[in-house]
Amino acid sequence: MIQVRKSSGVLEPLDISKGTASLEWAIGDLKGVSASEIEIQSKLHFYDGIETSYITDIYIKTCDDMADLRNINYDAVARNLKIQKLYKRVFSSTTPTTLLAFLTERVEDGHYSKNLLNNPRIDYNILNNEINHDNDFTFTSSGLDALINGYGICDMETPQFIFMAIAIDIFRDYHLNPMPYIIKTYHSLSTFKITLPSPEMRALRTDSTDYASCITFRMGDSIDSWKQASNALIDHTVASAGVGIDISDVASLGDKVKNGLITHSGKIPVLKSIDTDIAKASQNGRRGSATGYVNFFDPEIETIFALKSPRMPVEDRINDLSYGIKINQLVYDRAIENGVISLFSIREAPTELFDAFHSGDNERFKKIYEQCERDELYSSQINAQHFWEDMVAVESAETSSYYILNIDEVNSNSHITRPIHNYNICMEYGTSTKPLDSNYPDRPDIGVCVLGNVNQGNVSINELPEIMDLLVRAQSHIMTRQTHPTSQANEYVNMYHDIGLGLSNHAYWLANNNLRYGTPKALEAHNKWMEHFSFNAHKASIQLARELGPAKGYEYHDKILPIDRYNKHCDELVQPILHCDWKSLYTDLKIIGMYNVGLMMVPPAETSAGPSNQTTGLEPIRNLMTIKDKSGVNYKQFAPDALRLADKYDYVFDRDMNEDFIKNVCITQKWIDKGISSNTFYNPEWLNGKISSKAIIKDLFTLKYYGGKGRYYQNTKLPDEVDILTQQCSGGGCDV
Repeated sequence: MIQVRKSSGVLEPLDISKGTASLEWAIGDLKGVSASEIEIQSKLHFYDGIETSYITDIYIKTCDDMADLRNINYDAVARNLKIQKLYKRVFSSTTPTTLLAFLTERVEDGHYSKNLLNNPRIDYNILNNEINHDNDFTFTSSGLDALINGYGICDMETPQFIFMAIAIDIFRDYHLNPMPYIIKTYHSLSTFKITLPSPEMRALRTDSTDYASCITFRMGDSIDSWKQASNALIDHTVASAGVGIDISDVASLGDKVKNGLITHSGKIPVLKSIDTDIAKASQNGRRGSATGYVNFFDPEIETIFALKSPRMPVEDRINDLSYGIKINQLVYDRAIENGVISLFSIREAPTELFDAFHSGDNERFKKIYEQCERDELYSSQINAQHFWEDMVAVESAETSSYYILNIDEVNSNSHITRPIHNYNICMEYGTSTKPLDSNYPDRPDIGVCVLGNVNQGNVSINELPEIMDLLVRAQSHIMTRQTHPTSQANEYVNMYHDIGLGLSNHAYWLANNNLRYGTPKALEAHNKWMEHFSFNAHKASIQLARELGPAKGYEYHDKILPIDRYNKHCDELVQPILHCDWKSLYTDLKIIGMYNVGLMMVPPAETSAGPSNQTTGLEPIRNLMTIKDKSGVNYKQFAPDALRLADKYDYVFDRDMNEDFIKNVCITQKWIDKGISSNTFYNPEWLNGKISSKAIIKDLFTLKYYGGKGRYYQNTKLPDEVDILTQQCSGGGCDV
């Protein structure tokens, strides 16, 4: 006879009938599950004196363990038990309390902001009637954990109240009647039509305004700029933002300093300083993240490519940073010609070379570059094929932390008139800023992005007008409400109202529509969906400009729509047929302007796709069921509608599908003003156990040909791999 210990401390004999009743409720009419089998497996973990609260935990763990593709409904049983336990903890009942009572309790216990209450513009009774607590039962078991454990700010929250509190906080002080927008936001979050980034999910409903996912800035060639950069790195890392930092303006090793009295120590000490600043801003064991950007013709490029190499002495490595390599068409051409790449210091080559590199005008850059070669201004030369094969391909394969940015595609397909020099940590957000300088503390030199994703698998073309209007309004509003730790970032937000709207669950959308990556039918369908996505984003921003006026920095917008800027090689993939009224939109753009200088980009969606069980970003799935490791805890995630669509999904490591995937990426890029965080995938089994440099280079050439702006991670399948959720942005900021 097993004795159980109640919450009062009293021991009494185990009454298994109570557990059976709980299981039977959790099972309901689910098929293929057995209460008796759960009990048999669970009893192995019972012991004399077990606390009654542990019994439900054992049932949950047992159901999670029993869930697999043949017994997928055990996942639903685990979720139901978790909701039962959650409701008892939060409500002391299986019946939720009212919204107003819930908000009042959370405000009084100090977890929620007082701004959520006593707002005469909000009718809490109407909002309470809009809440559908049954939507709690649309989560998967791991999805529920991802929301409650990842985005809960206390242990007394339930999903629907979290979503409604977030919706209230976004629009509580809106310039229009907030009620319609609060209701729309709640339903869009609750039915998984939109997702918000990690910083927003954690900050909204509290007094925090740390909504930013990432920042970008340039470090100049002066001690003053280095100090400013160090302060910005620390301050924004503490505020949970990932940092993209361009160090291309810094002099190279051996350059003359102080009229030739001393020589410059170069970029490696600067990168080590960045790494140290990020590390010392770590909080609660969570390290911040940064990506340093350099030009392909930097004199130290070979050393930078080796900073994470296992062949580099341990004491010389900088393992915790990532590196963005800016290249353009000349690098591709020199490889084809088997030519050389000449390396130029910023202090030796003319300024025109660096200006042309960031102009998008490849002919102009080539002319100046070749003249610099004839003048022998280069510090050294390397073979172009060595650059691709031994540096780009090998180091990317070994470390996966060298990102390729096609800076000419960035600037030729740009939404602004000023040159873009640098991107963010995850390769989707580009900005035009000047190097930090203490003489200009209020210049908009730190780019800031806020994010939001549309669930493509759950939002039809007909729904896009309302969804895009909602997201543009939501992100634009909270963006102007946030306060940053640096004046340059605050001024950037004030000037540009820059937001980044993207999409996720693309793999599910394809499978659910019986489409395959890269096929003409899939590309045509996606092209049409993306056109409506882009059109309605612009339309919403123009409407906001009608109401509030255009952004102060709108003068820097190029006044040209994506249909005029994209790489025309995309026309080889889909017919350039338009379905939206771009002509009238263009007229409005010229007359009214836009509230946002920047609108769209596609970030990673690893973390924030978890609660709604979406596939990440544009990527194919790895398996129907994936064991994921997050913070040392393994959990199972099933692909959406895994059993019905098992033969419809594309699996990323089953075949070499990079070219097909890249085509989908570039059709997406055709319609958006900023970039895409896109990866490539390699399985050694395809090539007798080795990753081919030629395959990697071919994919990068394909990406460039169709107008892709960059490649983020290069992923290689490992034997018996566990999918590890690494937060590349500090706090998972770009993981929408």
